[in-house]
Amino acid sequence: MDLIIASKSETRQRILSCALISTKAISPQIDEDSITRSLVAENATPRDIADTLAEHKAKKVSIKNPETWVLGGDQILAFEGEVFGKPETPNALKRTLTRFSGQTHRLITANVIYKNAEPVWRHVAVSHMTMYPITEADIESYVAEAWPNAQHTAGGYYFEENPHLFSKVKGNWFDIMGLSIEPIVGFLNRQNSELKFRPPKLAAVLGHPISHSKSPRMHGHWLKTNSISGDYIAIDIPPQRFSETLRVLITAGVLGFNVTVPHKEKALLLSDHRSATAEKIGAANTLVIDVNGKINADNTDGYGFITNLRSHCKHWVPEAGPALVLGAGGASRAILVSLLEAGVPKIYLSNRTPQRALDVASKLSPLIEVISWEHKEHCLTKIMTMVNTTSLGMTGKPPLKIDISTIKPAALVADLVYAPIETPLLKQAKTLGCSAVGGIGMLLYQGVPGFEAWFGIRPVVNAEIEALVIQ
Repeated sequence: MDLIIASKSETRQRILSCALISTKAISPQIDEDSITRSLVAENATPRDIADTLAEHKAKKVSIKNPETWVLGGDQILAFEGEVFGKPETPNALKRTLTRFSGQTHRLITANVIYKNAEPVWRHVAVSHMTMYPITEADIESYVAEAWPNAQHTAGGYYFEENPHLFSKVKGNWFDIMGLSIEPIVGFLNRQNSELKFRPPKLAAVLGHPISHSKSPRMHGHWLKTNSISGDYIAIDIPPQRFSETLRVLITAGVLGFNVTVPHKEKALLLSDHRSATAEKIGAANTLVIDVNGKINADNTDGYGFITNLRSHCKHWVPEAGPALVLGAGGASRAILVSLLEAGVPKIYLSNRTPQRALDVASKLSPLIEVISWEHKEHCLTKIMTMVNTTSLGMTGKPPLKIDISTIKPAALVADLVYAPIETPLLKQAKTLGCSAVGGIGMLLYQGVPGFEAWFGIRPVVNAEIEALVIQ
């Protein structure tokens, strides 16, 4: 089906693309401000203003493309009897946010479809957005950082990157983004019984910071190669707002999450149901939201780690001897649990802060023996598996200072670091005849269970996705 969207909005185009609806974008180039002022002068309701603007856009493009379905859309923000569109200046945005602070406003999303220069379908959705009280300093900081994007959105708060600004939301994610995709899909499917468009499902990775995450690239590839109607995005959430923002996102219809530092422990505490593995580790990295909005928590880091080892080193026998694990952070706990469950008979744990290692060992298993960081090389002759879970050796981080020359050639050496792909530790291991396994595979495999739970298809980890992620 041919469809034109009368908009240059990248967000609206992305939503249609994620729904596997091919479109052509044409800017209608109407004077939105003049139309809005005229309608306000006529005492038109905010709902009618949004609908009229969407209709003007669709109609103008439809006149020149009469045989094609043309979709127009617009958003109006209504508060205290006023309507707000896109902010014209940073100072205007500051004034708007000051007024919205601690209050609830309405975000009205209108979509209209034209054909042969006539309207054939329309839909208006109203979302209720309750904003936290915001200090003047926070407003100044937000505007300075977010203005390039905020100037293109109604109200100027760019919800997709700043959901933590809101204490409560009553509305669907895609309506808030400016395109009521579910009713649009329903209309298009009714026009042609052979069409089977589906509204996109949405998942996200949550962290702070999150810009470095490779998860959107990975899940985006799986969505595309499996022709799944869906999207996966990264959202930065400050730690002090994690609990509330997670609830806001669930209310908006996000069906699942990956969770990374520093939110993994809190994600587990917020869950309604927890896997035994997540309970043991004390942290969750995968959340699945059921039809009742309940949070099901799991930790797939250990699964990803063990699967990566077995895929790269098929002769690895965990029962063959003890392991040495460096580091006692969040990733370490997942590795320790997975190694013990795989059958490793004993684990030597070494961390630069000894007390942290002692705390982890006491909570997990008597099979874990803590050794000092200065003496970590002393157990190398005894072990058959070695794992670095620290960030030492990562690009931009201090080096991992360890001499593994006394390790057995039959041992397996793994490094969770994947930038660089081959760390100095792995290079040394290879020169000694050891099997060496990098961390990129763990990242890929840990994402498999979540993707399957959210989107219904188990993705494949192969050389193509590995090459894509390490770019």
